[in-house]
Amino acid sequence: MRKVVLEAFGGPQVLRLADAPEPIAPPGGCVVELAAIGVNFAELVERRGLYRKDQRLPYEIGKEAAGRVVAVHPDADGIRVGDRVIVIRFEGGCYAERVAALPHQLLPIPAHLDLEEAAAFAIAFATAWYAQEELARVRTGEAVLIQAAAGATGGAAIQLARARGCDPVIGVVGRAAKREAVLGLGAHLCAAESEGPSFEEVVREHCGSKGGVDYCLESVGGAVFDRSLSALAPLGRLVAIGFSSVEKDHANTIKRVHPLQLFLRSWGLMGLNVENIDFPRRRATFERLAAFAAQHGLRPAIGGRFPLCDAAGAHAAIEARNTTGKVLLIP
Repeated sequence: MRKVVLEAFGGPQVLRLADAPEPIAPPGGCVVELAAIGVNFAELVERRGLYRKDQRLPYEIGKEAAGRVVAVHPDADGIRVGDRVIVIRFEGGCYAERVAALPHQLLPIPAHLDLEEAAAFAIAFATAWYAQEELARVRTGEAVLIQAAAGATGGAAIQLARARGCDPVIGVVGRAAKREAVLGLGAHLCAAESEGPSFEEVVREHCGSKGGVDYCLESVGGAVFDRSLSALAPLGRLVAIGFSSVEKDHANTIKRVHPLQLFLRSWGLMGLNVENIDFPRRRATFERLAAFAAQHGLRPAIGGRFPLCDAAGAHAAIEARNTTGKVLLIP
């Protein structure tokens, strides 16, 4: 069995495939043969050793995958060989050919998705769903602004907002070349930071009568965070899900927001870290998301496939901002 384990932190070149012992089904759990592995931006930060202060080497990387159960522990209940499952392992790694998983690390695959789509679905769509439905409580007809709209989570957010009946749904991308991908997912409008008009101009033109957008999903941080907050209408809500523009010393680099600033504009500011939300255990919420996605035919956009032996190439492509949608590793 082969897997990727970090022996050093650094650039994409530290991602090397090595032989590893075969996983054994744990008590109550199973072994899953992986068909595809989702690559998340957080893993690029982990690879550099910057994701959390307690990262120690060797470090097992990878948070989500999908495949079929190939072995089951005698004590397992409700898990059968041949089951199609999503695997969520916020610790323990998924960059491998096979993984051992406990019941709380497994999710059912929505019936309309194949195994590759399933590997791209859970984290991106659950992040977008929790931000939109559980925190911001977005309603039909509200104006929505999605930063990093060409990425996996941004694309999921575009689709969920359109299916909810939001209008307009405005995406923001860094490069004009990514605009068509976002419009293809259902955005009414898409602003490119490299080529005007700016997203503030788009918001003023299409949402000026209400003073801004009702909801913003923000994952870039820095100046984009400040600008996004200022694009909110009164009673607008911003959910921050990441800080991709900030590479070091997050605590001192990320600007503070004074409560008076929120009070004067009647804004809501919230944060979401899905690693604090064990959505396999919150199965009822995931089942609502899966049912909504099936009802509206929502599928993750897959922007690239790399063999597991070229995990370095996948990370390099994402870091170069050359991808859209979800990048997959194929064992």
